[in-house]
Amino acid sequence: MTIQIEVTSDTAQMLRANAAALKISLDDYLRRLAETDSLTTLASAPSLEEFDRDMDDLAARPEGLPVLPQNFSRADIYTDHD
Repeated sequence: MTIQIEVTSDTAQMLRANAAALKISLDDYLRRLAETDSLTTLASAPSLEEFDRDMDDLAARPEGLPVLPQNFSRADIYTDHD
């Protein structure tokens, strides 16, 4: 798959310089950046247990959260579109 993005000439120059410093092609450098970002995102995602604990903590300490009316529904969220 090919993806095209536009970057400033300064950014392009910096990317090329970083690739050259590593003695790899720009394509390989960009691939490494994408893979590292993907792994970082996956590694930083909470486990299901952590997520459940965070949600329990949030539910237990509602201070600062808005109080919603008793009749609040999903329709109240989507009043401006289907």
